Amino acid sequence: MSLAVGSVGAWLVQAFPDISSNLIAAAIGGVLVWSATNARRRLKLVRARRFWRALGGRHPLIVLGAHDFGSQRRWARAGVVGMGDIGALVEIEAQLRKLGFAGKIAESKQLSPRELSSDLVLIGGPVANAVTRTMMTKLRGTISYDFAEDPEHEAAVVHDLRSGRLLTPQYDEPGYPVSDHALIIRTPNPLAPDTAELVIVAGCFEHGTEAAAEKLGDRKFLRRLKRMKHFEALVETTVVNGAHYNTKLVETRRIPAG
Repeated sequence: MSLAVGSVGAWLVQAFPDISSNLIAAAIGGVLVWSATNARRRLKLVRARRFWRALGGRHPLIVLGAHDFGSQRRWARAGVVGMGDIGALVEIEAQLRKLGFAGKIAESKQLSPRELSSDLVLIGGPVANAVTRTMMTKLRGTISYDFAEDPEHEAAVVHDLRSGRLLTPQYDEPGYPVSDHALIIRTPNPLAPDTAELVIVAGCFEHGTEAAAEKLGDRKFLRRLKRMKHFEALVETTVVNGAHYNTKLVETRRIPAG
Protein backbone atom coordinates (compact mmCIF):
# COMPACT_ATOMS: atom_id res chain seq x y z
CA MET A 1 0.00 0.00 0.00
CA SER A 2 2.86 2.39 0.83
CA LEU A 3 4.29 1.77 -2.63
CA ALA A 4 0.93 2.67 -4.18
CA VAL A 5 0.69 5.88 -2.20
CA GLY A 6 4.26 6.75 -3.04
CA SER A 7 3.65 6.11 -6.71
CA VAL A 8 0.60 8.38 -6.72
CA GLY A 9 2.54 11.08 -4.91
CA ALA A 10 5.40 10.83 -7.35
CA TRP A 11 2.98 11.05 -10.25
CA LEU A 12 1.36 14.16 -8.78
CA VAL A 13 4.74 15.80 -8.32
CA GLN A 14 5.70 15.04 -11.90
CA ALA A 15 2.29 16.04 -13.31
CA PHE A 16 1.85 19.20 -11.25
CA PRO A 17 3.85 21.49 -13.56
CA ASP A 18 1.72 20.37 -16.53
CA ILE A 19 -1.50 20.78 -14.57
CA SER A 20 -0.44 24.23 -13.39
CA SER A 21 0.48 25.28 -16.90
CA ASN A 22 -2.88 24.11 -18.27
CA LEU A 23 -4.80 25.87 -15.52
CA ILE A 24 -2.88 29.10 -16.04
CA ALA A 25 -3.37 28.90 -19.81
CA ALA A 26 -7.10 28.26 -19.35
CA ALA A 27 -7.38 31.19 -16.94
CA ILE A 28 -5.54 33.52 -19.32
CA GLY A 29 -7.70 32.33 -22.21
CA GLY A 30 -10.87 32.94 -20.20
CA VAL A 31 -9.73 36.44 -19.26
CA LEU A 32 -8.91 37.25 -22.89
CA VAL A 33 -12.28 35.98 -24.10
CA TRP A 34 -14.09 37.95 -21.38
CA SER A 35 -12.06 41.07 -22.17
CA ALA A 36 -12.75 40.82 -25.91
CA THR A 37 -16.48 40.22 -25.34
CA ASN A 38 -16.69 43.08 -22.87
CA ALA A 39 -14.76 45.39 -25.22
CA ARG A 40 -17.12 44.59 -28.11
CA ARG A 41 -20.13 45.22 -25.88
CA ARG A 42 -18.72 48.53 -24.69
CA LEU A 43 -17.88 49.57 -28.26
CA LYS A 44 -21.43 48.76 -29.33
CA LEU A 45 -22.82 50.83 -26.46
CA VAL A 46 -20.49 53.72 -27.34
CA ARG A 47 -21.73 53.70 -30.94
CA ALA A 48 -25.34 53.39 -29.88
CA ARG A 49 -24.93 56.22 -27.36
CA ARG A 50 -23.30 58.37 -30.04
CA PHE A 51 -26.29 57.78 -32.32
CA TRP A 52 -28.94 58.51 -29.68
CA ARG A 53 -27.04 61.07 -27.58
CA ALA A 54 -28.53 64.31 -28.99
CA LEU A 55 -32.10 63.04 -29.02
CA GLY A 56 -31.96 60.80 -25.99
CA GLY A 57 -30.61 63.50 -23.74
CA ARG A 58 -33.60 65.69 -24.58
CA HIS A 59 -36.29 63.00 -24.09
CA PRO A 60 -37.67 62.73 -27.64
CA LEU A 61 -41.26 62.04 -28.53
CA ILE A 62 -41.73 58.56 -29.99
CA VAL A 63 -44.64 59.02 -32.36
CA LEU A 64 -46.96 56.20 -33.43
CA GLY A 65 -49.60 56.40 -36.12
CA ALA A 66 -53.08 55.00 -35.49
CA HIS A 67 -54.97 53.67 -38.51
CA ASP A 68 -58.45 55.07 -38.98
CA PHE A 69 -60.90 52.67 -40.65
CA GLY A 70 -63.70 55.19 -41.21
CA SER A 71 -67.15 53.87 -40.39
CA GLN A 72 -65.67 50.85 -38.63
CA ARG A 73 -63.87 53.10 -36.17
CA ARG A 74 -66.77 52.81 -33.72
CA TRP A 75 -65.07 49.74 -32.20
CA ALA A 76 -61.68 51.46 -31.98
CA ARG A 77 -62.25 55.17 -31.57
CA ALA A 78 -58.61 55.88 -30.83
CA GLY A 79 -57.49 54.10 -34.00
CA VAL A 80 -55.59 50.85 -34.49
CA VAL A 81 -51.81 50.39 -34.28
CA GLY A 82 -50.18 47.49 -36.14
CA MET A 83 -48.26 44.86 -34.20
CA GLY A 84 -45.10 45.62 -36.17
CA ASP A 85 -45.30 49.29 -35.20
CA ILE A 86 -45.75 48.28 -31.56
CA GLY A 87 -42.74 45.98 -31.89
CA ALA A 88 -40.72 48.91 -33.28
CA LEU A 89 -41.81 51.07 -30.33
CA VAL A 90 -40.75 48.41 -27.82
CA GLU A 91 -37.38 48.00 -29.57
CA ILE A 92 -36.59 51.72 -29.64
CA GLU A 93 -37.67 52.20 -26.03
CA ALA A 94 -35.42 49.30 -25.01
CA GLN A 95 -32.46 50.82 -26.85
CA LEU A 96 -32.98 54.21 -25.19
CA ARG A 97 -33.47 52.68 -21.74
CA LYS A 98 -30.32 50.58 -22.06
CA LEU A 99 -28.34 53.77 -22.66
CA GLY A 100 -29.94 55.61 -19.75
CA PHE A 101 -32.25 57.72 -21.94
CA ALA A 102 -36.02 57.94 -22.03
CA GLY A 103 -38.68 58.96 -24.52
CA LYS A 104 -42.34 59.90 -24.32
CA ILE A 105 -44.91 58.07 -26.46
CA ALA A 106 -47.37 60.13 -28.48
CA GLU A 107 -50.02 59.49 -31.13
CA SER A 108 -49.44 61.24 -34.45
CA LYS A 109 -52.77 63.07 -34.62
CA GLN A 110 -52.49 64.48 -31.10
CA LEU A 111 -49.22 66.41 -31.36
CA SER A 112 -49.32 70.15 -30.68
CA PRO A 113 -47.44 72.63 -32.94
CA ARG A 114 -44.80 72.96 -30.24
CA GLU A 115 -44.34 69.19 -30.05
CA LEU A 116 -44.02 68.97 -33.84
CA SER A 117 -40.93 71.18 -33.63
CA SER A 118 -39.24 69.05 -30.94
CA ASP A 119 -37.03 65.95 -31.17
CA LEU A 120 -39.09 63.20 -32.80
CA VAL A 121 -38.74 59.50 -33.50
CA LEU A 122 -41.44 58.64 -36.04
CA ILE A 123 -42.61 55.04 -36.33
CA GLY A 124 -44.41 54.04 -39.51
CA GLY A 125 -44.63 55.36 -43.06
CA PRO A 126 -46.74 58.21 -44.42
CA VAL A 127 -49.83 56.00 -44.79
CA ALA A 128 -49.78 54.91 -41.15
CA ASN A 129 -48.32 58.01 -39.50
CA ALA A 130 -49.59 61.52 -40.28
CA VAL A 131 -46.46 63.16 -38.85
CA THR A 132 -44.22 61.03 -41.07
CA ARG A 133 -46.31 62.18 -44.03
CA THR A 134 -45.90 65.83 -43.02
CA MET A 135 -42.16 65.58 -42.41
CA MET A 136 -41.37 63.68 -45.61
CA THR A 137 -43.25 66.33 -47.58
CA LYS A 138 -41.18 69.03 -45.86
CA LEU A 139 -37.97 67.10 -46.61
CA ARG A 140 -38.52 66.90 -50.38
CA GLY A 141 -35.40 68.16 -52.08
CA THR A 142 -33.30 67.01 -49.12
CA ILE A 143 -33.91 63.24 -49.10
CA SER A 144 -33.51 60.94 -52.10
CA TYR A 145 -35.94 58.22 -51.01
CA ASP A 146 -39.68 58.56 -50.65
CA PHE A 147 -42.78 56.37 -50.56
CA ALA A 148 -45.21 55.94 -53.42
CA GLU A 149 -48.56 54.17 -53.62
CA ASP A 150 -49.02 50.63 -54.91
CA PRO A 151 -52.73 50.55 -55.83
CA GLU A 152 -52.57 46.89 -56.83
CA HIS A 153 -51.79 45.79 -53.28
CA GLU A 154 -53.20 48.83 -51.44
CA ALA A 155 -49.75 49.37 -49.95
CA ALA A 156 -46.69 51.57 -50.29
CA VAL A 157 -43.45 51.10 -52.21
CA VAL A 158 -40.11 52.82 -51.74
CA HIS A 159 -39.37 55.31 -54.51
CA ASP A 160 -35.70 55.97 -55.29
CA LEU A 161 -35.85 59.58 -56.49
CA ARG A 162 -32.34 59.43 -57.93
CA SER A 163 -32.92 56.54 -60.29
CA GLY A 164 -36.69 56.55 -60.50
CA ARG A 165 -36.84 52.90 -59.38
CA LEU A 166 -39.80 51.61 -57.40
CA LEU A 167 -38.71 49.08 -54.76
CA THR A 168 -41.75 46.88 -54.30
CA PRO A 169 -42.33 44.22 -51.61
CA GLN A 170 -42.68 40.70 -52.97
CA TYR A 171 -45.93 38.77 -52.48
CA ASP A 172 -47.07 35.15 -52.46
CA GLU A 173 -50.05 33.91 -54.46
CA PRO A 174 -52.70 34.81 -51.86
CA GLY A 175 -51.23 38.32 -51.82
CA TYR A 176 -49.39 38.34 -48.49
CA PRO A 177 -45.96 40.02 -48.44
CA VAL A 178 -42.92 37.73 -48.34
CA SER A 179 -40.44 40.61 -48.28
CA ASP A 180 -40.53 44.23 -47.22
CA HIS A 181 -38.46 47.40 -47.64
CA ALA A 182 -38.00 50.14 -45.07
CA LEU A 183 -36.30 53.50 -44.69
CA ILE A 184 -34.32 54.84 -41.75
CA ILE A 185 -33.84 58.59 -42.01
CA ARG A 186 -32.04 60.90 -39.61
CA THR A 187 -32.09 64.62 -40.30
CA PRO A 188 -32.71 67.94 -38.58
CA ASN A 189 -36.39 68.47 -37.88
CA PRO A 190 -37.47 70.64 -40.86
CA LEU A 191 -39.78 72.62 -38.56
CA ALA A 192 -36.90 73.50 -36.20
CA PRO A 193 -33.65 72.59 -37.98
CA ASP A 194 -31.38 74.43 -35.55
CA THR A 195 -32.74 72.94 -32.34
CA ALA A 196 -34.34 69.55 -33.00
CA GLU A 197 -33.54 66.20 -34.63
CA LEU A 198 -35.75 63.77 -36.49
CA VAL A 199 -35.51 59.99 -36.92
CA ILE A 200 -37.95 58.21 -39.23
CA VAL A 201 -38.33 54.42 -39.10
CA ALA A 202 -40.80 53.37 -41.77
CA GLY A 203 -41.54 50.27 -43.82
CA CYS A 204 -43.86 49.63 -46.74
CA PHE A 205 -45.55 47.26 -44.30
CA GLU A 206 -45.20 47.06 -40.53
CA HIS A 207 -42.74 44.16 -40.92
CA GLY A 208 -40.20 46.54 -42.43
CA THR A 209 -40.86 49.13 -39.75
CA GLU A 210 -40.03 46.70 -36.94
CA ALA A 211 -37.00 45.34 -38.82
CA ALA A 212 -35.67 48.88 -39.33
CA ALA A 213 -36.08 49.68 -35.62
CA GLU A 214 -34.04 46.61 -34.73
CA LYS A 215 -31.37 47.67 -37.22
CA LEU A 216 -30.78 50.81 -35.17
CA GLY A 217 -29.28 48.58 -32.47
CA ASP A 218 -27.07 46.61 -34.85
CA ARG A 219 -23.32 47.02 -34.29
CA LYS A 220 -22.34 46.77 -37.96
CA PHE A 221 -25.03 49.24 -38.97
CA LEU A 222 -23.91 51.77 -36.36
CA ARG A 223 -20.28 51.34 -37.39
CA ARG A 224 -21.16 52.09 -41.02
CA LEU A 225 -22.88 55.29 -39.92
CA LYS A 226 -19.99 56.40 -37.72
CA ARG A 227 -19.11 59.33 -39.97
CA MET A 228 -22.69 60.20 -40.99
CA LYS A 229 -24.61 62.46 -38.63
CA HIS A 230 -27.54 62.76 -41.02
CA PHE A 231 -28.37 59.99 -43.46
CA GLU A 232 -30.99 57.85 -45.14
CA ALA A 233 -30.72 54.08 -45.22
CA LEU A 234 -32.64 51.46 -47.20
CA VAL A 235 -33.14 48.05 -45.59
CA GLU A 236 -34.82 44.89 -46.81
CA THR A 237 -36.24 42.00 -44.79
CA THR A 238 -37.78 38.59 -45.48
CA VAL A 239 -41.30 37.92 -44.19
CA VAL A 240 -42.43 34.41 -43.21
CA ASN A 241 -45.81 33.80 -41.57
CA GLY A 242 -46.07 37.44 -40.57
CA ALA A 243 -42.60 37.61 -38.95
CA HIS A 244 -39.46 39.21 -40.38
CA TYR A 245 -36.03 37.57 -40.78
CA ASN A 246 -32.59 38.23 -42.26
CA THR A 247 -32.82 42.00 -42.37
CA LYS A 248 -30.05 43.46 -44.50
CA LEU A 249 -28.81 46.95 -45.19
CA VAL A 250 -29.10 47.68 -48.91
CA GLU A 251 -27.67 51.20 -49.08
CA THR A 252 -26.84 54.28 -47.03
CA ARG A 253 -26.73 57.85 -48.30
CA ARG A 254 -25.36 60.87 -46.53
CA ILE A 255 -27.64 63.85 -46.16
CA PRO A 256 -25.41 66.93 -46.56
CA ALA A 257 -25.64 69.81 -44.12
CA GLY A 258 -28.23 72.30 -45.28
